[in-house]
Amino acid sequence: MALRIFPEDELVLDLLADMSGQVTESVRLLSELIGSPEVDVATLDAIRECEARSTDLYFSVMTTVRSTFVIPVPRQDVYVLGHWLNKAAEELLAVAEAHVAHGLTRPPSYATDQLGVIVRMSELTTRAMRDLAGLQGLDDYWYEMLRLGKQAERIHQLHMAYLLEHHKAVPALRRQQTVQRFVEAARALVRVSTEVGRIVVAES
Repeated sequence: MALRIFPEDELVLDLLADMSGQVTESVRLLSELIGSPEVDVATLDAIRECEARSTDLYFSVMTTVRSTFVIPVPRQDVYVLGHWLNKAAEELLAVAEAHVAHGLTRPPSYATDQLGVIVRMSELTTRAMRDLAGLQGLDDYWYEMLRLGKQAERIHQLHMAYLLEHHKAVPALRRQQTVQRFVEAARALVRVSTEVGRIVVAES
């Protein structure tokens, strides 16, 4: 690693961690939303606020990258990390909006299983973003995210099979929108960990 004359500014890592925190909060709110027997517009609005904060934080990340002389990781990597974190927040909002728009009733346990996986992924990612400065423990993070990503894919397949077996065509299609967005949120967080793994290899 090259000698750096100027100290690194780690604000960008805090911003990325805050973006991941919005994903965690979105999952918490989403679990309340899908567990409610009635349409919960207030919770949906709170999830929208999380997604809006994620976007604002992403803008702050890019502003900080452009205005800071030295940051802990390459600027293009920060852009990619921010993109996938924001994508995860967008997908969770899409789940919530589809759930309310279609007036879906309480989903099967696969939905709560998927939420459990995603919240674990987001918690690990929040810590990993702050650890990027020293690259400590990120191998374990990457491996655990790989395992969780596979778990999310398995839950997705089981959930889709359940819908096809227990619902007619139109209701199944409506529910498939939320199921697909669930797994896309998980995939976005896996992409974050893949980028982290690439950074670790490049900086080793």
